[in-house]
Amino acid sequence: MVQINLNLVFTIINLLILYLLMKRFLFGPIIRVMDERKAMIEQQFQAARETEDKAEELRRHYEDALKSAKEESFRIVEQARQEARMQADQSARETQARAEAMLAGAREDIRSERENAMRQMQSEIGKLAMEAAAKIMADESGPEKNLALYDQFLKEAGDSDDDSGC
Repeated sequence: MVQINLNLVFTIINLLILYLLMKRFLFGPIIRVMDERKAMIEQQFQAARETEDKAEELRRHYEDALKSAKEESFRIVEQARQEARMQADQSARETQARAEAMLAGAREDIRSERENAMRQMQSEIGKLAMEAAAKIMADESGPEKNLALYDQFLKEAGDSDDDSGC
């Protein structure tokens, strides 16, 4: 038969008690600490994933904002170019209109001065003709005298024309 030794039974009982005590006071808290650490690590991974997702979303948002800002700046620059072209064209048209107005005014002044000069010349020619007629009437001595008076009249008319500056 099998002989059971009392020491062996106590040793088995001691081992069972030791196992139950270790399970209760050692393995239980260790497993609890390991579960808590596992939960904490999973929570940190989840927080890291959320942070990464938020960072990715912010990156996309900033890229969109940057793209939008670039498009807006290009639009503003193009609009400024168009406005500058329009202002330059308008300025050129205004300058052209002013130049044409000044040229028209100058032409009108020249025409007016020419008319005044012509009136003065006509007046002078009339005076000279009157003086010549008066001299002819006062002194009728013949064709030679008339020819000399005519030459003198032409000479004085020519001098008068040179003095007027036209």
